[in-house]
Amino acid sequence: MADESRAPAPAPAIRITRPYASEEDYLKGEIETLTRTSITLLGAQQRPQGVVLRFEVVLTSGQALVRGEGRVVGYKANALHGLGGLTLRFTRLDSRSKGLVDRAAAIREKRRSSAPPAGTESSTVPRSTPPPPGATSLAPPLPPASSVPHVAREAIATRSAPPPPRATPRREEERPSGDRPVGSDPALASPPDRDALLEKLRLRAKSLDASTVREILDKRRRA
Repeated sequence: MADESRAPAPAPAIRITRPYASEEDYLKGEIETLTRTSITLLGAQQRPQGVVLRFEVVLTSGQALVRGEGRVVGYKANALHGLGGLTLRFTRLDSRSKGLVDRAAAIREKRRSSAPPAGTESSTVPRSTPPPPGATSLAPPLPPASSVPHVAREAIATRSAPPPPRATPRREEERPSGDRPVGSDPALASPPDRDALLEKLRLRAKSLDASTVREILDKRRRA
């Protein structure tokens, strides 16, 4: 009959040696394998999922980096640097290992906060080249047609089109015959010897007697 008071058998243990001389070198080379809740043991053999393992990661000098216990959650054939890795979720860590885990998390947060947002370079509007000295800018530079919507393209084309030519007023001699001003008709123009003709008419009127003048006036009234 089995002894029920016997202590359970300890979990299997894995010891992984990494090729680094210090914690700083380890974090620079393999910080992706260490999170707040899990660790990936590079070089470890595949184990069944759910198995609880005791583990220890050490430097080349034998100094322990991370020591504790974890449950197998998966295996990756190419976890990092071409090496396979066994991922464990922590169930227990010693105090020194917790300090290294927190340090790795702080480094990742710092890198994430200092990284520029995605798409910043592509969304930057290029600056327009200033005109050379002495040049007069008649209008602001137009954006490329490929980056302007169809409606905006029509507005830009309207803005860049030259103004229509002003209508030139017609000179007096180009007006239609109906709009010709008085005195411009050659038939109504005064003859060059107008004064001489008027003088002859005055002399003739003086030479007529009263009866002749009366007769001429009567003829005009009847006409």
